[in-house]
Amino acid sequence: MMLEINLAPGARKGARNAGGFALPSSLASIAANIRDPFLLGSAASVVAAIAVVAVLFTSQSARASELDVRLERALRDSTRYAKVLDARHRLTAERDSVHRQLQIIRTIDDNRYNWAHILDEVSRALPAYTWLTTIEQTSKTPLPPGTDTEAKVADAAAKKDAEAKPDTVDVHPPLTFRVVGQTVDIQALTMFMRQLESSPFVQAVSLTKSEIVIVDGKDVTQFELTAAYEVPPAGVVQTSPLVVPVR
Repeated sequence: MMLEINLAPGARKGARNAGGFALPSSLASIAANIRDPFLLGSAASVVAAIAVVAVLFTSQSARASELDVRLERALRDSTRYAKVLDARHRLTAERDSVHRQLQIIRTIDDNRYNWAHILDEVSRALPAYTWLTTIEQTSKTPLPPGTDTEAKVADAAAKKDAEAKPDTVDVHPPLTFRVVGQTVDIQALTMFMRQLESSPFVQAVSLTKSEIVIVDGKDVTQFELTAAYEVPPAGVVQTSPLVVPVR
């Protein structure tokens, strides 16, 4: 066993103190490697990426929270507006129902005197030595207002188109009629047609048949006319309200 004695104790100590603090060899090698610019750039990129990810995560989290709040508010508004729209649809349906009922009442009121006007005009225009045997309606009798018509067929497409049309009531349905009569004077027939055509309630008067027949041993002219009811212009028919005294 050998012992080494330092005969100059201050020399190594001074040398140690003069050199300062020395890094271990492993740390020194890492410090030497960090001086590489490519490694420094890679480290900086990693740090920057981490910072960007942190910023994006924070902003997206805040955005998600804001969207959740807006979604909740939108759901509440949707529920409230759904109730408002439902109430509006009910009111619209009631308004349409009332409007249709008014149209039905107007149809009945405007058309209840049509035949009275026609018969009155035919009687007024009938000349002497001419008599009538038949007066009848030739147009299809309209269904009561509010009744479904034949427009609703079994075909799905036609039914869909019919339902898409607005539900309205024809205030003045077409009304055509024919008149069959006899006369002993052909000029009376011409006068009868002319006077009928001049009526504000009758239009499209035409002669469809004319023949000679024997009545009571005499030759008479039997004729058949077709005509249509015409809605008179305003002012021809004057109406007055019905006043009922109330006690």
